[in-house]
Amino acid sequence: MRTMLYCSILSAALLGTACKKERTEEAQEKFQKAQEDVRDQAKDVRDEMKDVRDEAKDVVKENKDLNEAKQDLAAARAEFKAAANERMAKISMKLENLEAKTDAKSKEVAAKLRAKRTELSAKLDTAGDRADANWDEFKKDTSAKFDELEKDLDDAI
Repeated sequence: MRTMLYCSILSAALLGTACKKERTEEAQEKFQKAQEDVRDQAKDVRDEMKDVRDEAKDVVKENKDLNEAKQDLAAARAEFKAAANERMAKISMKLENLEAKTDAKSKEVAAKLRAKRTELSAKLDTAGDRADANWDEFKKDTSAKFDELEKDLDDAI
């Protein structure tokens, strides 16, 4: 009977040890899997941070390009304004020559053309108020009005 009791205790101990071993191995596997998940997540975070840095570099570059484009536009506006003022001065001289003529028709045409010149001058004064998107349209329209006024003046003279 004693032998049987010892055998029962020994088998229970062996069985208990085997269950603990299985639980320990299972817990260790879970721990290793969790550790791998953490490593994967850390790698993903590093990759995302690299992407964010790359995007930030792109934003800086795009801002630099935008500022250069704004400077180019400002220079183009200043150049256009100077050329327009030059054309306006020539138109004023031609208008004075036309007004200097003594016939009534010349004086009448000169008055109409002076009104067009004044209108064009007022339009040029609003050049700085134009949005960047409308600049090309404004420039095209203004150039066309200049051409028309110059042609009318040349025809009248």
